Amino acid sequence: MQYLRLKESPACRAAQCAPMRGTIDRLAKILGRPIVPGSRTRLGDLPMIAWFATITTFILFGAVINWSWGWDAVIYTDAARALLAGGDAWALAGASGKFAGPPPSLIPYLPFTWLPDPVVAIGWMAVAAGCAVYVLRQLRLPMWWLLFPPITIAVLTGGTALPVTALLVRGGAVADGAAIAFRPYAAVPLAVLGRWRGFVAAALILVLTAPFLDWPRYVANLGAISATFADQTKGGQSAASVPWLIPIAAICLLLLGRRRAAWLLVPALWPLTQGYYNVIALPVIAEVPLVALAIAANNLPEVIPGLIVVGLLGQVVAEQIRQPVRSLRTLGWQR
Repeated sequence: MQYLRLKESPACRAAQCAPMRGTIDRLAKILGRPIVPGSRTRLGDLPMIAWFATITTFILFGAVINWSWGWDAVIYTDAARALLAGGDAWALAGASGKFAGPPPSLIPYLPFTWLPDPVVAIGWMAVAAGCAVYVLRQLRLPMWWLLFPPITIAVLTGGTALPVTALLVRGGAVADGAAIAFRPYAAVPLAVLGRWRGFVAAALILVLTAPFLDWPRYVANLGAISATFADQTKGGQSAASVPWLIPIAAICLLLLGRRRAAWLLVPALWPLTQGYYNVIALPVIAEVPLVALAIAANNLPEVIPGLIVVGLLGQVVAEQIRQPVRSLRTLGWQR
């Protein structure tokens, strides 16, 4: 967790602000101390670790009780088998459920169609776990972030959310392009950050693979597929499911600055988000601990749509108390 160390603003030099600022500064100093000398884990991280561990325990308990492992990997691989056989990839995939994504999202699963479902599930869970470790190492985050509930769910699903995040962290035109092709929402941070070469690579991937993917069937049944996806996500977790929260989330993202907003836009505003989509925020999540706590809370059995806005508001208020924003340039929105 990165605790704020910002310059004093004229607004907070006033006598009435001094007690509040002094309290905040003392608290930040205490929370910012390492638990042991040289550790990247701070005292202030301990409540977050406990919160993550509690929620992750519930998630794992549910997975064990329901024997629910690698379900996304099985559904997508079943759909890939149907695609290769010339069938309907969006029909019911046995007892697993329905595939409801665009055709390119099946590409990573095509090499696994010959394997039995249990191997597919375990294999993709291992791939997701390996990508989680890679991302944390690249971002220099402590390994306790593996307890972050969206990471846990992303591993349990065996989906491509963590591999796509790994591609985005890796960077480069090919990696960025593959990320967009596999999960379209990966385009959001790239567009905000101006990493345009990835869009060219994604376009090439889509053009080259189009003849082998069942785009005509997908387009013809887009309404039914979209309805299935909406039903599966139950409206999603972001502020997009609660329209009056959208402007509040947008203002908060604006005040958090361009770089952080780029990675938080999907969790905050992407329609029909699922819990594991939030792993895309990992590049900045340690800088916004209140947002991390809110995201983690929304992985309990009862999902509260738009709960992330509470974390965004809390984070913005905490930062504004210490240093009010004066221009968009300082936030990276103007060059």
